[in-house]
Amino acid sequence: MSAGIPVDTIRFQFELRPVAEVPPWGSHVANLHWFGLTSGWYWIEVGGHQLLRYRDEAVARWELERPYPDYYVVRLWEDMLILRAALHEPVPDDLIAFVDGTSPRRDYPEDDWSEDVDKALDLQSDFDVYCGYLTDAPVLRAWRHVTDGQDVVSVCQRILPAEEGTFDGPERLVVTVPTEEFFAAVDDFDRRLMAAMDERVTELERTGPPPDIELDVAHLRVEHGQRCGWLAARLAAPRHVDWARVRAGAAEIATWPPWTGDEESEPDS
Repeated sequence: MSAGIPVDTIRFQFELRPVAEVPPWGSHVANLHWFGLTSGWYWIEVGGHQLLRYRDEAVARWELERPYPDYYVVRLWEDMLILRAALHEPVPDDLIAFVDGTSPRRDYPEDDWSEDVDKALDLQSDFDVYCGYLTDAPVLRAWRHVTDGQDVVSVCQRILPAEEGTFDGPERLVVTVPTEEFFAAVDDFDRRLMAAMDERVTELERTGPPPDIELDVAHLRVEHGQRCGWLAARLAAPRHVDWARVRAGAAEIATWPPWTGDEESEPDS
């Protein structure tokens, strides 16, 4: 098990693209909505490292404006809300290798498997931050555990050998922050993005949509109000992990044959 480099700070950074430069949706009728209006750049700063940062070669190759993903900031925000809820309690020590990506990879059998395996795989996926919409995406994971008596969250970025040259950093970087600091960073991300989007919605209420763009401004305000409550709603939802069943499922997975696919890729789950 790897606790990671201990650090004290983490921050989810983003920059929204100016409204006039946000690309519209739709092939026949150009339109915008709350999701599309989060177009911009994002990355994660943690202990002097920048996760999801492109290498200089990739910036030059694609002539990027920023060395960070150019996408919809809401995607990272939604994933962090899911992850924040998943980190409601530490992962038991004997299951950390199962969730942190260091346990031996296995070939998935053609036959059906038990419901315990489903439970284990579902839990494992809770700690993954999906980045598959990015070219040569790194594998990004975070899990909560206790090490040396400290309640911490470890964040791991893994750059697969086949995809080196796009994202910056070593093949596997693990950094560890106090759990309270991670939670505070998610809360801060939520506040800053909601505040930035409130300014954006207010501006559009005043000016109307850009020329030749369809946008339901009234609905935009309604959706913004709803999204402002997403974090609190997710944290209020009860969550229970049956660790005994997860442990049984992980044990069953450990009996599967070793992964025989491409060593430079992740097996599909």
